[in-house]
Amino acid sequence: MAGAEAHVGAYHFDQFRLDVERGTLLGPGESVLTVRPKAFALLRYLVENPGRLHGRTELLETLWPGVVVTDDSLTQCISDLRHAFGDRAPHVLRTVPRRGYMLTATVSTDTTAPEPPQAPPLPIAASGRAGLLILEPFAHFGDEAAADVAAVLSTELLTELTRFEGIRVAAAPQTETADAYRIRGEVRLAGRTLRITARLEDAARGAALWAERLDLPRGTTELPAGVPAGVVQRLSAALVHKAEQEDLRRARQKPQSALSVRELCLLGKEHQQRGNEADTLVALDLFQQAVAADPNYALAYAWLAFTVQRVDTYGWGPPAAAKGGRDRALACARRAVELDPDSPLCLSRLAYALLLHRRWDEAVMTARAALRAGRPTDYASLNTCAEVLGHGGYPDEAIEAFQQALSLDPHCPPMTRSLLGRALVLAGKPEEALPELRWAAAHLPDYVPSFHSLVVAAVETGRMEAARAALREAVRLLPHWEPRNYTGPWYFRRASDVERFETAFRAAGLADMRIDPPDDNGTGQRKPRRSVDRGPTTPSTPAAQRANDLTAMRPAGTA
Repeated sequence: MAGAEAHVGAYHFDQFRLDVERGTLLGPGESVLTVRPKAFALLRYLVENPGRLHGRTELLETLWPGVVVTDDSLTQCISDLRHAFGDRAPHVLRTVPRRGYMLTATVSTDTTAPEPPQAPPLPIAASGRAGLLILEPFAHFGDEAAADVAAVLSTELLTELTRFEGIRVAAAPQTETADAYRIRGEVRLAGRTLRITARLEDAARGAALWAERLDLPRGTTELPAGVPAGVVQRLSAALVHKAEQEDLRRARQKPQSALSVRELCLLGKEHQQRGNEADTLVALDLFQQAVAADPNYALAYAWLAFTVQRVDTYGWGPPAAAKGGRDRALACARRAVELDPDSPLCLSRLAYALLLHRRWDEAVMTARAALRAGRPTDYASLNTCAEVLGHGGYPDEAIEAFQQALSLDPHCPPMTRSLLGRALVLAGKPEEALPELRWAAAHLPDYVPSFHSLVVAAVETGRMEAARAALREAVRLLPHWEPRNYTGPWYFRRASDVERFETAFRAAGLADMRIDPPDDNGTGQRKPRRSVDRGPTTPSTPAAQRANDLTAMRPAGTA
């Protein structure tokens, strides 16, 4: 777009490449070098400012804004980088005793040049915001009942799919086939059942991407022509999910300059849901690009709001990463709702932003409005609404919403099970929470909230070794974290919830346990964080110890 700055995709120095789009450090021969998120953030800062001496105070304030940490934290990051560089470390990184550090290697960049000015600039087409599904009328073979079911399915599917966010639906015939998908189906009499088959195809090539088969007993009368309630909803959700997965696969193969705003958001969503620092910062960059490319795309603002919130909550990335913090998240969420007032995703993001500002009643009311929006609610929206309800003092409603997400969409990411586990904890059901949290911790090992909730569930069910193991994992992932309400990963309305988490973490071995109260002025701005002596739990967990910890958390009888 006119006036846009070139985007840096990667930095080359010595024999290494820092790929900021994928959040990876590559060594000789394109080998992937593993570094922790803070070490990655330090290296990115150094390559963005090469050939200059950086004092320790400057680096500490850049990497841990508003956090009181010791020099050992920075020393560990430098040690991680030297280990990754190996024999090339002296040629890349220089230590100036008692003064600081300098990246001495010559740095070059891979950039994407901005588009030349267009006169007049053309608006982004609707196809850049939404995927296209072309629905063929369902064929039928057999008696009149099969014909009636086929007609009902064709009509109901068209209606249901039209209500999904980020999707355009057209009834065949449709000449537009580029990047589109075709839905074909049939209803066939098979003995005393009606067999429904549905296929999702690449519209341009005709290749089948997904298929489903359902058998309905004759004589069902829940809906006209024997179509049971829920069949259309489940079938629609599966078709949309498979189309989005194929769009995501295609987006990964495109140069970033060729991505539509929807593809930028699909890629950002994929990174955001991994729940770790490096992927979250990549997602932040992608959503910001989407908003810049199309300032009127509501879903881009919704996802940006949630990602800015996470960066602020955990203190991830350089200070500019979450500029404005929670206030910016609220502004983005409000803009999303202004652009699409009936969007469950946009409403859910606004609900969460209000939660972060401790506007409890507004947050709960907005979450309930999202659930009643009259449009299909995907797992991301259900998860967010449920989390707001749970933290806002209504954990039973939260559990119901999480269970709805899991029943309607079996493809929910592991984060859903983690959030369900926390809702069960808040509802006073730690025994039921344990299997959900253990499963989430095993499938999403970098998502800190799973381990926070697991500490509480394990302590309250008498599994102290599992509680200590979960705490070690939480500290490994966020070495300088300390428990806080309102200014960190916990946002609990009820004092009893805060007390339960505080008691459990102290029982599991976290020293100097005290949760900061909210700010007196209600602004929600961060307070300076205190250093905490965690005793033996502070050091990073070695690989062997981590394996033992995960074994302690694993449900009995599992491999």
